[in-house]
Amino acid sequence: MLVYLTNYKIYWGNSMSCKFNGKISAEFTPPRQWKLEKALSFTVTGHGMTQVEWDILQECGANVANSGRITCKKGMWTDLASVPRIVWNIIAPWDVARAAVIHDHLYATLRDYYHSEGMDYATWKKGRELSDKVFLLGMQAASPNVPKWKIYSAYWSVRVFGRWPASAKNS
Repeated sequence: MLVYLTNYKIYWGNSMSCKFNGKISAEFTPPRQWKLEKALSFTVTGHGMTQVEWDILQECGANVANSGRITCKKGMWTDLASVPRIVWNIIAPWDVARAAVIHDHLYATLRDYYHSEGMDYATWKKGRELSDKVFLLGMQAASPNVPKWKIYSAYWSVRVFGRWPASAKNS
């Protein structure tokens, strides 16, 4: 079944062919950082992702294979999901953790690209849209299943507020 929501294609049910390579293995470093102890990857097959779109993510610096596999390397730092603590009883960071780690990798590369010489704003903007789409697909592919209302709450949060983290200077 294919459901359209504005310009975004949202896929459900049997069309789902995305998967993670395993669980997150990371060490916590206070106050809120995690360091991956092993690589985490997410493979997207189909879902309307074209080679041109993969090329855009690669141009922005993401570790993306032409096969649709996005890999976060061992040693990568992440904050999981940037969910304010006050709403953790509704959407906790671990509800969408693996998708958030992949998304953090994509946004980190977007930040570097944004501040690079020769940055093309249209490419950065499309890269951000694709990064958020991958985040959505990752949440939809999560096991155990994440309720749709949590998926869309997290997704629309990054669509609305993600512009600033995706362009901030890396510290």
